Amino acid sequence: MPSQVQEGQSFSTTVGLLYVFNLIVGTGALALPKAFQTAGYVLGTLLLLVSAFMSYICATFIIETMSVSNAILKRNRENEVNQLYGLESSNDEAEGSAEENYVQQKRSFDITQKVELSEMAYLVLGKIGVIMTYLFLTLYLFGDLAIYSTTVPKSLMNVLCESPNVTIITNDLPCYQNHFDDFSRLSVYRICVALFACFCFPMVIAGMTKTKYIQLATTVSRWTAFTLMIVLASMQLFREGPQASPPAADIKGFGSLFGVSIYAFMCHHSIPGLLTPIRNKKNFNYKLIGVYGVIFIFYCTLSVTGSFAFSVVQDVYTLNFLHDDKTSLVYSLIDYFLALFPVFTLTSSYIIVAITLSNNLKILLTMLQNSNNTESNDLESEALLESSSDREDMIDLRSPVPTSTSSPTNNRSAFFDQISPFIFPFIAIFLPTILSFFNDNVLVLASITGSYPGVGVQFIIPSCLVIAHLNKIFGHI
Repeated sequence: MPSQVQEGQSFSTTVGLLYVFNLIVGTGALALPKAFQTAGYVLGTLLLLVSAFMSYICATFIIETMSVSNAILKRNRENEVNQLYGLESSNDEAEGSAEENYVQQKRSFDITQKVELSEMAYLVLGKIGVIMTYLFLTLYLFGDLAIYSTTVPKSLMNVLCESPNVTIITNDLPCYQNHFDDFSRLSVYRICVALFACFCFPMVIAGMTKTKYIQLATTVSRWTAFTLMIVLASMQLFREGPQASPPAADIKGFGSLFGVSIYAFMCHHSIPGLLTPIRNKKNFNYKLIGVYGVIFIFYCTLSVTGSFAFSVVQDVYTLNFLHDDKTSLVYSLIDYFLALFPVFTLTSSYIIVAITLSNNLKILLTMLQNSNNTESNDLESEALLESSSDREDMIDLRSPVPTSTSSPTNNRSAFFDQISPFIFPFIAIFLPTILSFFNDNVLVLASITGSYPGVGVQFIIPSCLVIAHLNKIFGHI
């Protein structure tokens, strides 16, 4: 069942909108300047505008679906109580004033309970809808982890290796010129990928998650880093002029731009956890327009300045600020802060995403194996489709799956319960790590993640949910 909002967990509308901003502005923004330089600044701006508009519309679909789900759950609970005590509505109650009925029905739509995507799908789409919801999100989280496990090691590799004096940096170049010539940048990158996976795996098993202090530090570093990138790129433009001449539009780069634009506005799987604790939700949809507007301007400024300020934009934009010729100690510190920014911010997020993905894999496998088992309904309503970067409570990986009482099955299930806390986290980390090991192009990973599972999470699921919920509510309430 969805959890009731506790008084201590509530926060103001302003804080809620700030959380939405922090949730949306993430890794996708680091790949946008490269996509803009490839596809063109006019095409990029137009597609980013369309993506922002569609993302906002689908976000309102999630909010509307949450409201309808609350009404359905309250009506179901009221019917269960009436059936339990054998109560029936009297004619006097049924024939109450129109104003009283209107007020009562309106209150039933208040979002007072957190209803995750999985439960909303189960209310109106049934077992198949829940499986499809988990499947879309699981594929999206796999892509998300692949992006993280590529961005962090790539940033570490560029900090550890020297920056060669060439326009295009390739992976065959040695990490240090005239020293360890056989030790290429690609070798260092792959070592960093392996070490990063080994570092995070024990924390995923232990269920380590963010604390408020880590979240606060991540928020401050994110705002500082993106502001510095815009300011430094603008200063370079004014001082040296444009270093590149990106086209206004190049259809060849549309595919990458499309996927990255969708990925850059992803937040829909986390809206239930962010919206429910807000104390005053009045006109939240309209206030959300302001957040999307600020993010759109922010993205355009970051991408346009970057695509003109640098002759070749890296797929991880922060790496463009790691220079050879340091003019001052302050400038050098800023460069290294920006280069290491993805390492600090994405490592903690990576652990949360891996925990969520391992839980989704466990639940999805259980539902596929026991599609007719009614005991799995409790699993389907678990709040596992949580924010991959802003969740503060611990997700337990060791809760047992309901099993039958027969001896052979029980023995197999007991063995499965013992190894599942290790197997599912291993799968969640191993597959994205393999992708990162053989591919270090963040732009490609972000475009694929946004173009395929991202479309499902951002557009298909919210649209199906709002249509099904409205059909149900008009038929029953």
